[in-house]
Amino acid sequence: MKKWILPLILFVFLAVGAVFLLLPANNVYYDGKSVYTKEELNSLVFGTDSPKFYLVRVKELLTKHREIPFIARYDIDFEAGRTLRVHLYEKSLAGYIRFQNYYLYFDWDGILVEIGTQHVNGLYEVKGLEASHAVKGESLPVSDSYVLRTILTLTQFLNRETIRQGQETVPLGNLCSGIRFRGDGVELEMGEIHVFLGESENMQGKLYAMEDILPELSGKKGTLYLDAYRAGDPYPRYTFKEN
Repeated sequence: MKKWILPLILFVFLAVGAVFLLLPANNVYYDGKSVYTKEELNSLVFGTDSPKFYLVRVKELLTKHREIPFIARYDIDFEAGRTLRVHLYEKSLAGYIRFQNYYLYFDWDGILVEIGTQHVNGLYEVKGLEASHAVKGESLPVSDSYVLRTILTLTQFLNRETIRQGQETVPLGNLCSGIRFRGDGVELEMGEIHVFLGESENMQGKLYAMEDILPELSGKKGTLYLDAYRAGDPYPRYTFKEN
């Protein structure tokens, strides 16, 4: 056999392999909620607008997945017709605090899970606080332990409890757009109704009272005052002032 035959065979083999690896995916699908567009996800997951099906498969065997803000993890399935299907698992976000030009996103346990300049819709903002620093993976950077305990009490209640709205039952957290700390207590922004809860005393009782009262105020605008609530009262003491 002539000496040039073996290199030629090797070259042809590598050329065919390279062409094979560079065949583009015919379809790319994303399952799961995400704050990103499909084009943004292509760039974040694959590093390109046009992922190569077999090259992605090789990388899946040899390399780790990219870290993506707001995404806890993702899995890639390889389907017929050179189709890529990506299953997204979003980080659990409860709300955020504004810090300089950044948004500090925290989960339902008050842990800071993401820091970024991108605003995510559908979360409530904690207002009236000032953060001095921000460390991802640690508790919210608030100096007062009372404030942190109050945030956790509120967020966990909003995540756990539901309310009747027309013919549907929805999580209370879906109605909340903001938590505001004032000098005289804390206030929830529940759609067109603001709920002033006052100081931390009897907070759980105030929240359950709010859950019972809000359906009666459906369609109204104003402020529900529950700061006078006392544990053991046969009837919750509250005042509602319409706008």
